[in-house]
Amino acid sequence: MSALSDALGAANTAGLSARAIARAAKERGHSVNHDTAARYLRGDHGIPDEATLVAFADVLNVPLRTLRAAADLPTESVEPYIPPPEASRLSRRQRRAVDEVIRAMLESSGGSGRGRSAAVRQLAAQRDETPRAARHGQAEPPAE
Repeated sequence: MSALSDALGAANTAGLSARAIARAAKERGHSVNHDTAARYLRGDHGIPDEATLVAFADVLNVPLRTLRAAADLPTESVEPYIPPPEASRLSRRQRRAVDEVIRAMLESSGGSGRGRSAAVRQLAAQRDETPRAARHGQAEPPAE
């Protein structure tokens, strides 16, 4: 089990199944399929993406900050990043470049902003690759 799955289990006071969580998430406008929910509940998951954490936080009525802490992600701010007003002057190409810089910064730190946890670094070394979260709409990569 992972610390995140432990936190999800503790927050799941109603004992919702993975299918029930996925159904509730869909009703609330989130996109989490039952297989992904099941993997998170049993601790068989990779690094979570933000959309998945937000869906679990909403459905299980647990603070997003709690889930981020359990996933070893930054907890300082749970609000989406909003660029300064001057960013409206950027061209489409410049905006894509800024978005890519943000993605690169997250990938280089494993998404935590503090560097990857020892367990994640060990898993990456064993798999000889850098772990990454699934993109929105894609299946979560399996943990080994």
